[in-house]
Amino acid sequence: MDLKVRHITKQYRSKTVLEDIGFDVGPHELVSIVGPSGVGKTTLLKIIAGLETADTGTVHFSDPPTQHHPVIIVFQDYVLFPSMTVRENIGFGLQAQRMGKDKIDRQVDRMLDYFQIADKGDHYPAQLSAGQQQRVAIARAMIVNPAVLLLDEPFANLDRNLKMETARFIRRTQQAFGIPTISVTHDLEEAFSMSDRIGVLLDGRLRQFDTPKAVYFNSVSPQVARFLGPVNAIPRNLFPIFRVPESETDAHLARPENLTITADAQGPGRIAEKTFAGHYTAYTVTIQDNAYTVYSQADQFTPGQRVALRLKPY
Repeated sequence: MDLKVRHITKQYRSKTVLEDIGFDVGPHELVSIVGPSGVGKTTLLKIIAGLETADTGTVHFSDPPTQHHPVIIVFQDYVLFPSMTVRENIGFGLQAQRMGKDKIDRQVDRMLDYFQIADKGDHYPAQLSAGQQQRVAIARAMIVNPAVLLLDEPFANLDRNLKMETARFIRRTQQAFGIPTISVTHDLEEAFSMSDRIGVLLDGRLRQFDTPKAVYFNSVSPQVARFLGPVNAIPRNLFPIFRVPESETDAHLARPENLTITADAQGPGRIAEKTFAGHYTAYTVTIQDNAYTVYSQADQFTPGQRVALRLKPY
């Protein structure tokens, strides 16, 4: 199963929310659409799910979804049935398909074991943590063998220390079940860690769609680059100092982790600030009245010290 989104446009009260959106999702692929809050990510997900209608454009499935092979969306608040136990919530879709009780029980048991919530089967949603509720919601989606799985802000209700763990779990689950998956989120680090490809949605348009590494290190525009994180703009006249390969661009965009710093008494740069940031040290280096941010594992440099900066290809 794969799907193709083509020329999706959506307006609300004459305001364009989505404009000419198009991308593909291949079999067994996990795609994340990232963008700021209010940019139309959830609207796009609802259009793909068939919950809203686009003004123009199409969503094409290589195998049309059916009642027994549907498109499933997991919303950020999970929408679990509060009066049903975990076991009943997970098995609800199969019960709606009128599957026999013994077969439902076996499949629910398998899901409880896989999602590591077997001891929560008789609990109610209110008795679960946010992370456990999310696992129940995803288990309920996976048990019906969906044609496509859609995740709406899967990290929104999780503590920071749970987000990366959840991203890895979603990736393992998606690979284990082999279901094409689209996630929309504004949590960039988690999206990078779990996705095969990433789309950047800004001002209603899909500005870039590529692998996580290409989107991050080779952004198509300063707008995309700055949304994804800190970036340095190296002007053409400083290309020789940074050893940037000659090109036709007026400026080269470089992430802080793509610049190396070395001590050089005659160097063109001077360290203006030094900040310990946990797993790296952040330096602000000035060169010809321009400030550049550098992330380095080296901690020996001090403010005021002369240094040289070089571009490190990704």
